[in-house]
Amino acid sequence: MKRIITILFSIALVACSSDDISGETDDDNGRLDDSLITAKINGNDFEAVPVDRGVATISAELVQNETFFTFTIAGIDLGTNISQGEAIALSMAGLSFDLITEGIQINNPITNPLQPQFAGGYSSNGTEGENFDFDTDGSSGFLRITAIDKQEQLISGEFEFEVENSDTGEVIQITDGVFSNIEYAIR
Repeated sequence: MKRIITILFSIALVACSSDDISGETDDDNGRLDDSLITAKINGNDFEAVPVDRGVATISAELVQNETFFTFTIAGIDLGTNISQGEAIALSMAGLSFDLITEGIQINNPITNPLQPQFAGGYSSNGTEGENFDFDTDGSSGFLRITAIDKQEQLISGEFEFEVENSDTGEVIQITDGVFSNIEYAIR
């Protein structure tokens, strides 16, 4: 399970660095559309919104074949400059994307390997040059789909999980997570 989660988080980070596919309408605050990812990280606010800062701040991608799918959502909450910020990534995997419907909730730990699985990850690039990567062991949390439109390729949901820094053992709690109106690409 740990190996699958590491692979999923790697996919999430790649997806986060790909082109932002969210809307193109710019409002007075520099936001491009109504997509967002919010959460509490150890009680502190996290908010990723699509903004024009030269880097994709929200991305989502579905990769599927006849036997397997992965679905990744990633968001970056940029600090005052691009060299600072935090990232959250969520990945689902399973046998069929048809199982991902409004109302489905995937709970960790996984008890049936044939059902959809989810993993979450967190990364922080601090102000003092520190960079922490965290991996989840899939032992806690949930991912709930609150809305999905497969024709328009839009998804919304809620999430919660813990991640642990494999080097230090520090545990980070990700709570009150929401992603809303996230447009996804199909590869």
